[in-house]
Amino acid sequence: MAILEVKNLNKYYIQGKYKNHILKNITMSVNEGDFLGIIGPSGSGKTTLLYCLSSLETIDNGEISLDGQNINNLTDSLVSELRQKHLGFIFQFYNLVPNLTAYENVLLASVIAGKNDEDKINELFALVGMSEYRDYYPNELSGGMQQRIAIARALVNTPRILFADEPTGNLDQKKGKEIMDLLEKLNKDENLTIILVTHNEDYLKYCNKTINLIDGEFIDNK
Repeated sequence: MAILEVKNLNKYYIQGKYKNHILKNITMSVNEGDFLGIIGPSGSGKTTLLYCLSSLETIDNGEISLDGQNINNLTDSLVSELRQKHLGFIFQFYNLVPNLTAYENVLLASVIAGKNDEDKINELFALVGMSEYRDYYPNELSGGMQQRIAIARALVNTPRILFADEPTGNLDQKKGKEIMDLLEKLNKDENLTIILVTHNEDYLKYCNKTINLIDGEFIDNK
């Protein structure tokens, strides 16, 4: 069953007198439980696509539907509520609040969404293998550990879809593999739908679907 559907998505950036066509007539669907990998060279539009799919950026025309609802017709406040309640995000940079502990960083995301489920947070720390580090501050943790905390934060509100933008970009090969193994576990064990942007072709083996994006267009999708 499709959880996310996209029809004829187009995105432009205006730079001075020039109108750059960044995403060109993108049509795609993502089923619940998919692990979708989006790959392409720098400047291909893959991060812009991820941001459009997740409502972090608006589109110029086309349609994006989540569970059959066209999110382009929603008000800004409803889009913000949708992101908080139904979507999770992890990025290349961990974006943890430096003066909060690991636990407080995850708790903050829960409180912002109007929740405060300590049992859920404890379960997530166990799931990402960070239970013993919950009282550590970000500067006391390695990059791989910080990304695990960022993943716990992204999952605290039980998102329907996890969007991952180059989540291993700041990690060495070993730590990067550990993060990808964790995402694979979440996808298989929790049936979590994941949309991953990466430039690393080795990571496509974790995905059941792949999209190759070149100059804003799909090439050789599988």
